Amino acid sequence: MPDVEDGSPIVTGAPQTEPPSQMAKKCLEIIEKYRTGTRTSLSKVTAIQGITSLLTSGTDELSETEIDDALGSYLRIIEQHNNSINVAEQNASNGGVDRSETADEPSLGSKRPGSPEPVTGATKRQKPDETDFPWSIRESLSGAGLCDDLQRTLDLLRVYAKDLKFTKSSILTAAHAPQFPNSEWSNIIIGAMVDLDHVISGAFAVTSDNREVEVVGGIQFKFGASKAVKQVKTAGDWFIAWGIFTQAAAFVFPHRRSELESYGAQILSLFAATAPDNHSHIISLDKAIRVRVGEHRDLLLSDHAKFDDLKLYLLNPIGAGTLEHSVKGKSKGKSDFRCEDPCDRWNRGVCRSKASECKYRHICQGCRGPHRIDECKKKGVGSA
Repeated sequence: MPDVEDGSPIVTGAPQTEPPSQMAKKCLEIIEKYRTGTRTSLSKVTAIQGITSLLTSGTDELSETEIDDALGSYLRIIEQHNNSINVAEQNASNGGVDRSETADEPSLGSKRPGSPEPVTGATKRQKPDETDFPWSIRESLSGAGLCDDLQRTLDLLRVYAKDLKFTKSSILTAAHAPQFPNSEWSNIIIGAMVDLDHVISGAFAVTSDNREVEVVGGIQFKFGASKAVKQVKTAGDWFIAWGIFTQAAAFVFPHRRSELESYGAQILSLFAATAPDNHSHIISLDKAIRVRVGEHRDLLLSDHAKFDDLKLYLLNPIGAGTLEHSVKGKSKGKSDFRCEDPCDRWNRGVCRSKASECKYRHICQGCRGPHRIDECKKKGVGSA
């Protein structure tokens, strides 16, 4: 017979536990029903009772504190909806004038006339409460489900995002900050993919382009960005650029050093197992992996199994990405082989090469049409 705590309710014929995700979904459905229905005191009490019943009897995985926090979040959503409706109704009764905040308005008994331009700073926008967001509610109920390294990274990203300009300024004035292109520091502090072409260019640059302006999160960063004098095209280039990037990324996220080194070793092993002519495929794979990780907060670069589809796409002979590389390579080779000048020997009728094999094009020297110059009908050409 299972143990039951004294005083805890027993629901006969119903499951004793319910997944937190399903419980959160049902709570949000109750709130949505209240928001779209008739807004009365009875409907509000009914909604609160339904949510309370779900939180207290729908799962045994939440502590009393977690239940209290979750209930508070749902109640704030209901109150926020009611406040917005009340403000809208009040604005309608005032002829469309927003009087939700009256701290800066003159009193009714004052002889001083009101400001003719109340929009220019008289009202202050209330900062939204992050705990009201649905994804924040879900995380508070069931947790983010991230490993320690991912959680540390997410916590630091949230700290840096509060003031990106100040964060970058602090890095650039740090005594032991490694050499790194200014433009790519911005990508590191927001968790986005870093362009290794810019990294290796910055390592060998001798001039700066002061015209570059970067916008991150609505904030403009003006800086001298190194001109692109070099690109990552070989395994050696990638190794140099990755070493520079690792030092910079570990400076901002110290706990990620082992992850970055493990990923670097994995990519270098792929270079070693691939013919040099196909190293461009490995470089493309690296970019695709880092783009995916930069757009997810639940992935590590060392989660190799999460990138099997990218490896198939870019490395496998049957992958669509390898076909694109081969087509580009063929078209480039054909363009390098063929000279665009008309063939003088063909125009004189003595060229022994086929049109597809001749270095020069079998076209008219006068009008560049598909005929010899002595057959050209253009006035003044071929009739000497």
